[in-house]
Amino acid sequence: MFSIDSILHQALGNRSKAITILHPSSTPRSITQAHLSVPNTVFIGVIHDPSNAFRLVEHGPSAEEDQSAVNAFRKLWGDKAELRRFKDGRILQSVVWDVKTAEEKTHVPAMIIQHVLQHHYGLETEAVTTWQSGYDAVLRMSPAVSKVLVDSGVPVGFKAAVGAFDGIVKAIKGLEGELPLALVQASPVSEMLRYTSVFGPVALTSSVAASLAPNARYMPSMEMTLQFERSSRWPDDLKAIQKMKLAFFEHIATCLMTSIKGLSAAVVVGDGVNESEILDKAWLDIVTPEGWAFSARIWHNREAMLLDRVLDASSKARKMPHVAVKTDENKNGKEYQEALEAKETYMRRFIHAPRHHRAIAALCHSHSAFAGTIRLVKRWFASHWLLRGHISEEAVEILCASFFVQGKAESARVPGSKERGFALVVEFLKEWKWEEGLFVPLYAGDSQILEDEEVSAGSSKHFTGSGAWRMKTELDGEGRVWTGRGPDVVVANRVKALAKATWDCMQRMETGVFDIKVSSQTLRTCRMILTRLRLCSCIRRTTMTLSSSWTDLSFLGTSRTWMQIQICSHAEESMPTSRLRRTLFGLGLTQFNCFSRIYRYVFVTE
Repeated sequence: MFSIDSILHQALGNRSKAITILHPSSTPRSITQAHLSVPNTVFIGVIHDPSNAFRLVEHGPSAEEDQSAVNAFRKLWGDKAELRRFKDGRILQSVVWDVKTAEEKTHVPAMIIQHVLQHHYGLETEAVTTWQSGYDAVLRMSPAVSKVLVDSGVPVGFKAAVGAFDGIVKAIKGLEGELPLALVQASPVSEMLRYTSVFGPVALTSSVAASLAPNARYMPSMEMTLQFERSSRWPDDLKAIQKMKLAFFEHIATCLMTSIKGLSAAVVVGDGVNESEILDKAWLDIVTPEGWAFSARIWHNREAMLLDRVLDASSKARKMPHVAVKTDENKNGKEYQEALEAKETYMRRFIHAPRHHRAIAALCHSHSAFAGTIRLVKRWFASHWLLRGHISEEAVEILCASFFVQGKAESARVPGSKERGFALVVEFLKEWKWEEGLFVPLYAGDSQILEDEEVSAGSSKHFTGSGAWRMKTELDGEGRVWTGRGPDVVVANRVKALAKATWDCMQRMETGVFDIKVSSQTLRTCRMILTRLRLCSCIRRTTMTLSSSWTDLSFLGTSRTWMQIQICSHAEESMPTSRLRRTLFGLGLTQFNCFSRIYRYVFVTE
């Protein structure tokens, strides 16, 4: 055992902060059994040093050094050691780990352990397994879908999505002579553009979609915000501003389709839920020839001032009852509520969302485990039908960020891998007293945002809601921006119970039967928590009520008999259409591909 420990310390070096070797205790035996029943499994635990753990080249001694050092290096690494010349002219003994993707790069420490155990102790690669592969599997597309995408050669991955975003922004800026106002800034506000979506972004052309199953053809769009130069030509009426945005969208769509062959663009008017004429509810859908989809909105900073006028005027009218105000009381109340909702949407969509995006993207670049932690936690919430419908993506990202931005004093607790990050989040949720709230210094490193007068002036002033969680940041002192609409008390308590059940399941990892996807204990726990699904009034079949306006039900065409759909017009009586759409479509691209699998794990039948 000491020999294994010594070899691992030599091989990993400064890649790890700590290494431990655990051997399960002997199992109970009959009194007639002479010898102990000793398990033949050894567990190796490694805490990574993120700054060194995932480097691809191990540098050894140079050719001019003492031959004993060269021999020791070659003895440690075996046939993986080789003499290489580097760009700076050095000739060194080296070990290079061949990886093709960023995901594979996180497996370098495990690859080192597998190699040295095979080289020194003759253990085959199959005999050394890691739980990391199980976590990776829940973040991948199903094999059937992956095969179609790989064979078709469509661009996939976060880098490809960011490149597509840069391309469409460049195309819009190229229309400067054809647009009445020049584009000043285009801000991404999509999880797929900040590396935190559960599944990697995928371009989906019509030809590739035809090769996929109906439940795999959903193509989520990446949201972006367009800010044009200031001009006095913008109207001073809120309704007219929304009409002006429609005219902008129509002109941009026409110009883009003319300049880029194969690009399609369409103006979307209204979301089917809100009827307010002063609310920003129109956007431009853009699908590139490569198959990337974007949703663009226009940010006009004068909207905030006009909305404040309506809110301030209504407030003054109510505070002076002795003054006769010639206005219909009911109409005034409706105007105030519409202005309040419009201001809340404006602040969240155009002020907080871009800044949140930049802060999360910066953390993803500075901490290698951060993006993976978020993706696993989102996957966990989505598997229990909580993501987006009850808990926003941004709230999950802030929750995960709390373990990466707590300062130098707690640097030892910063996760070095996504698996440890996920475990820390689950451990926190099972004990969190959410009534006390959570403060996360998300913008501590960005003084420019903290000094922004527009943000500080309306950080949480017009945000309402009755969400149980309160995740506060420097720009959201009350914690209402991303958690004001949920989760409620019932869901918050359910999250705590699910976290406890998940933690108990993870504590059984050393039994050797742990499966990140599903285990018998997890199924029993789900059966207890969901009271055998009678909370959903379903056993074996789930009946859901949908709005008749939602006609895209093709994804259910081939997904077994887990769900029965009833289309009627009174969906709002049981569940708002918008929430139901977010709950289903919010599962993400490949969670739809694995729809039956999610049902099998979450909706446990008798």
